[in-house]
Amino acid sequence: MEHIKNLLLQVMIILIPVFFYSMYLTNRHQFIETKRQKLIFSFLATITLVLCMSFPIYSDVNERNDLRFVALMIGIFYGGGYATGIVLTIILLLYRWYFGGAGFYSTAYQVLFFLPMFFLAYPRFIKQDRAGRMKLTWMITSGMSLIYILVDFEMDFFNQTLQEILTICVATIVTVSLIETLRENAQLHMEAQQAEKYKILGELASSFAHEVRNPMQTNRGFLQLLLQSPISEKYKRYVQICIEEVDRTNDVITEYLSLAKPEADMQESVDVCQKIQTVVEILYSYALERKVSIDFRLPEQECAILGHPQKMKQAFLNIIKNGIEAMPQGGAVSICVKQESQHVMIQIQDEGVGMNEDEVKRLGQPFYSLKEKGTGIGLMVSYRIIDSLHGKITVQSQKGKGTTFTIRFPLHNCKNIIAIN
Repeated sequence: MEHIKNLLLQVMIILIPVFFYSMYLTNRHQFIETKRQKLIFSFLATITLVLCMSFPIYSDVNERNDLRFVALMIGIFYGGGYATGIVLTIILLLYRWYFGGAGFYSTAYQVLFFLPMFFLAYPRFIKQDRAGRMKLTWMITSGMSLIYILVDFEMDFFNQTLQEILTICVATIVTVSLIETLRENAQLHMEAQQAEKYKILGELASSFAHEVRNPMQTNRGFLQLLLQSPISEKYKRYVQICIEEVDRTNDVITEYLSLAKPEADMQESVDVCQKIQTVVEILYSYALERKVSIDFRLPEQECAILGHPQKMKQAFLNIIKNGIEAMPQGGAVSICVKQESQHVMIQIQDEGVGMNEDEVKRLGQPFYSLKEKGTGIGLMVSYRIIDSLHGKITVQSQKGKGTTFTIRFPLHNCKNIIAIN
């Protein structure tokens, strides 16, 4: 009975970071992981590791049995990867050395086996969706259980070892499942907030955009006539500036109207590579004027997705144009397209001024822009288009080192037009 009580205590200890993580996400409603969030989770994983070793399932002079390696794995996968793993491993070894006994060397051997396995699985883990992460975690846990069976088979297998293996599996799967559920809930909450903002902006745009555009077109027409009249070059320059500002305002109104337009009922198979080439051709002179080169690498095979050709072009155009404008002193924009399993990955990287974490989190929000004359609508429209095509966009950026947009769309090979109900 005492053995089962200690097993349940270990499971509760493993769940400690999940509870605090849920409180953090509930207060923040933020799905995008930051260094601060990972640091907090790493700290919680450290506490969990110490508590697991402080209240073992059973212990003697040479051996202490607990779920320390489950805490280590969860800390690596959700707490920041390699750096967190090294720190947790050092704490694990030092704390085990503090207890003394020959079991320290057994722990060191286990670390030499488990830590590389966790490190090798980490890059694949962060790229998986929920189902993939659960499957990968189950495979690793099964491997850990098999090792325990091989090591402890000569002991009281059915009374102790089998119970501990079952505890390892349950604790790991339940913990990962809860964390993934919390992340999904936070993401759904964020998407609901974004949808509400889009709805409000759409209603606002549809109510006044057309009424504003009509008098502006009239003003532009009279300014154009004034420009052709016999006036001095000085005043012609003033009129030209007025026309340019009217055109810029008209572009802003057009972006507003794109928020109010309902999605088209028809989608078709679109070659991403072809659209990227078209956008590069459109922006070539714009980039050349600002001393920016555009380099792109495209795969030989067709990378098709299901979507709206014009909207997709608009999304790419906005993001690449932002990258060009982020380099006032010139530079290069690199575009890479490749096929990843069932997805098409588009990576757009610039050498611009970069952004900090807070600025990255606010990208795509209404009226948020880092440009002096920007409205933030263009990037918001791009985010909305990508989301409507079931795509995912992630942004990595550092101040002074540039920004990388990574976009993934579900792969589609059918070229026929498909009606969407």
